Amino acid sequence: MSLGDPATLEEPARACLEATRSAVLNVMVVEGSAIAISGWALRRVDQAIWRDESERLWRIAVGVLFVILIGSRLVLRLGSARSALRDPTRRAGRFFRAHLSSAMLGALAVPLGIAYGWAAQPTLQGIAPFWIVALGVGFLSLPRAIVLEGFDEPMAPASGDYAADRNRHEEKVT
Repeated sequence: MSLGDPATLEEPARACLEATRSAVLNVMVVEGSAIAISGWALRRVDQAIWRDESERLWRIAVGVLFVILIGSRLVLRLGSARSALRDPTRRAGRFFRAHLSSAMLGALAVPLGIAYGWAAQPTLQGIAPFWIVALGVGFLSLPRAIVLEGFDEPMAPASGDYAADRNRHEEKVT
């Protein structure tokens, strides 16, 4: 999956794309840290709390995992649909919120995996599906430049004008 070439976008759209990618990557870094910590913590767990109920807990946890996965995809699809992004004054905010919300919703799979691991199966085989879903949803939430291309009107700078913020940051650095 190509993330597209941001050079083809006008400045406000490019700044929005970069800010959104950065925010989603930050969520993925937090997910990765939580995965590492949970793996380390669960390695020390000898016995699950409700080992006798592990099959029932597995069904419940996988059901919640599917709700997280489907909810995340719906948030992204509906929030970044062409019709939702048609208004140039709201495009940046909606684009940003759709992608970040999708990634954050997917990140909920990590604490769900930790809870399942402690309660029923503190093994890699037990919690790996939760980690995979969290990272997979994060990767799928990374925005692509092509989503912001081809609108009749260029994107209006958002109220949190990404381009101006980036220019101020670049001025401070130099």
